[in-house]
Order: sequence, then structure tokens, then C-alpha cells
Amino acid sequence: MKTRIAESIAIMTIGDGVVAALFPSRHAARWQIGPVPVRRAVSVFVEHPGLMRAVGIAQVAAGVAWVAALPLADG
Repeated sequence: MKTRIAESIAIMTIGDGVVAALFPSRHAARWQIGPVPVRRAVSVFVEHPGLMRAVGIAQVAAGVAWVAALPLADG
């Protein structure tokens, strides 16, 4: 069960990274919600799409590495 949960989280990480890499400004802008410090932090990614794209690519790489490191099954 733990392995399936970890793989599910990794898959979501990969998907989020792909969206961030392909549509960096739009993806970041959708997360400009909540308290002012959070919105201010996210606005950096809206203003610097290359940075958001780099973070997205890093997310994809990390998610793939995570999935590759998971055991075949729990136990």
C-alpha cells in the first residue's frame, strides 16, 4: 500500500512538472491564492517563466527518480 501511495504522489509530481514546464506563467498564475506572502512568492514564477520551467523540469526528473527507486511491491 505504501508503495502505491508513493508512486501516486510521484506521478502527480511528474504531471505537475510537465504542466509547469509547458505552461510556466499560466501554471504559476493559477496558484496566486492565499496569504500575501504566498502570492508574492508565486508572482516571482509568473514574472520569470524560465525559472518556473526549470522547477517543472526538476519536478519531472525528481518524480521519475522517485518511481525508479521504489520497490516492486510493499514488504
